[in-house]
Amino acid sequence: MKKLLSVLTLLLPLVAFAQTKEATMVREGDQMKVSADFLLDKAMLKGIKAFILTPQITDGESVVKLKPIGMYTKQKFYPYLEPYGFDGSAGELSYSKDQLPTVVRYNTSVPYERWMDGAELQLVHEYEGCCGDSGVEAVDSLSTYNEAPIQYAASYRPVARELTLKSATMGGSATIDFPVNSTKLNENYHNNAAELDKISQTIEALTNNDDIVLQSVVIVAQSSPEGKYEVNERLANERAKAVLDYVKSRVELPDELIRAEGVAEDWVGTRKFVEESELKNKDQIIAIIENDELAPDVKEQRIRSRYSTAWNSLMKDCFPYLRRTYYKIDFMAVDVESGNTQLDLANKAMAAGNYGTAAEHLAKAGDSAEAEYARGTYFANQGNYQEAALHYQKAADGGIEAAQALADELNRVNYMKPAK
Repeated sequence: MKKLLSVLTLLLPLVAFAQTKEATMVREGDQMKVSADFLLDKAMLKGIKAFILTPQITDGESVVKLKPIGMYTKQKFYPYLEPYGFDGSAGELSYSKDQLPTVVRYNTSVPYERWMDGAELQLVHEYEGCCGDSGVEAVDSLSTYNEAPIQYAASYRPVARELTLKSATMGGSATIDFPVNSTKLNENYHNNAAELDKISQTIEALTNNDDIVLQSVVIVAQSSPEGKYEVNERLANERAKAVLDYVKSRVELPDELIRAEGVAEDWVGTRKFVEESELKNKDQIIAIIENDELAPDVKEQRIRSRYSTAWNSLMKDCFPYLRRTYYKIDFMAVDVESGNTQLDLANKAMAAGNYGTAAEHLAKAGDSAEAEYARGTYFANQGNYQEAALHYQKAADGGIEAAQALADELNRVNYMKPAK
């Protein structure tokens, strides 16, 4: 008898399979949403008591079974309708053969887990026949879910030029030689070419520095005390103007930022030389120099007539070095200790790939939204997406709208399977 039942089972018609359309898996936040249209047919129950369709998500090792769809003949369906409810697992979509729809629009969701990145959505076909005959008829692969790779591009927000500035002054001297009683500048005279380059290049370097705001440039030419004061005054003024014109031909500067000044006779430098010298009568000479009631020409005449040896020494060892040109530059310089400046320097370092330097500046950049944005960029460019997302979120909370999209994108790393 047992042999006859086995033969009858083998003679049953093959089970008809369910057809599937538009099966998808989509992650939304921490949920995996599954949807599909399952096309059903009464022929699926031909010769059997029940047919169960169970969608499942699997990566070959882990499995999450979703709510099944149960189809039953009257003999199987109604005995369990009252008082026990439908036959099948909790949440099952259960149908009798007489009420079987042609399409089941299936939607469900389960908590997302990292292993689901790359997992398959499958449909398991199970049946229950007569005489205890049951089992899995087929397993269909419906779709595969792959977490999209992180889409991130380096993003540097330029820092507004509201950098903290502080006053500074730079000065220097140059020996610009003029022939006796001449005010015409000759670049090739003595060492003038190198000395003029010194002045021009210094000013040019400052004007080309984005961290410098030029306030004023003063070119000063001075003469030594010998000779008539009126002549020395004219020579000093005209020589200063000659050097200024040369500098303006080399460096583009607004007229209001640069000016020339002449110092007719450098008695300050003369006094300093005398004080540091071994000249006889130097105290008397200093007293004459410091006497503000005496005109410059009178000072010269008294020293020359009373202390001729000392005067000759001044003519030889002092006065040639007083005939010089110097410059003074006043400017506002970026205060490198301010947070905004540190942020600017950090962005520049990152753009150049100098992340060690960038980290040092970011540590001093404060906690502004702009600084948090820069920290997000710092960590993202090094592949630390979780840390980057935290800083971009702080930047977004601080009012930088563009940071929110970056935070959301980089937060997806929480759902991605770690790279092997």
